Amino acid sequence: MKKSIITLLSILFTMSIISCKKESQSEEKSISVTEELTTETATDTINWYTELCAMNSKFDKSKYTKKQLKDTHLLWFGTSGYIDFDGYPVFKLEDKTEPIEVLEEKYAQRKAELENLEIVNLPYWNNLKKLKLQELQSFYEHEKLAFSAYSNLSLLKNTSYNPKAKVYVDALVSGDSLKMVSAWKKLNEEQKADNASPDYVEQKFQSRLNSPQCLEYAKMELFSFGWNNNTIKSCKECKELENTEIMYQEYKKLFISTTEECDEP
Repeated sequence: MKKSIITLLSILFTMSIISCKKESQSEEKSISVTEELTTETATDTINWYTELCAMNSKFDKSKYTKKQLKDTHLLWFGTSGYIDFDGYPVFKLEDKTEPIEVLEEKYAQRKAELENLEIVNLPYWNNLKKLKLQELQSFYEHEKLAFSAYSNLSLLKNTSYNPKAKVYVDALVSGDSLKMVSAWKKLNEEQKADNASPDYVEQKFQSRLNSPQCLEYAKMELFSFGWNNNTIKSCKECKELENTEIMYQEYKKLFISTTEECDEP
């Protein structure tokens, strides 16, 4: 009888210990869940814009800094591969031109600005930065070639351009005054067809055609509008930079939430 009582007490004691452990585990689990739910993400806000809208977005401070987000927006919305350089006349013979050193200086400055942007470290934006640098280099190399070619037209023979520009390039390279004037007339007809004021285009053409500087005008227009406007970009991958809608969507993904105020288009 004593043995049975002892055995029963032992069983009851063991069951109480197991029950206690279960309650303890349940309590620990409950505390863990509560802590997880009450932990708040550290956030901040940033203002940014598109062509028509002003945005205010909330972001996770543990993922990005405000500077990274601002520089990423600048990469997308505030940079291009264009360099403002007047190395040769485009619209008027008397236009002031700049030496090649100006192009070199502007290129170095723009390149440094791009390289120093502290963007968010994500594949899409890293690739976009690479493409922006390629676009800038491509434009720089083109302008450097154009600067040299304006005084040495034979350099145009080895450039890439649309087939429609061949007649203009051939005329420029030939140095033959009759060929240049003939090609210039053809270019003028194309410009009239694409212009809302064809009479004005013809009037300007006739004025220049009858000018003592006729051949200089022919060279300027064939070079700028016949060849330069029809050159083929060396950076074929840079076409991706034209899709600004994807850039907008990728940038918006960086935020927890966004409110916007937009003007009517």
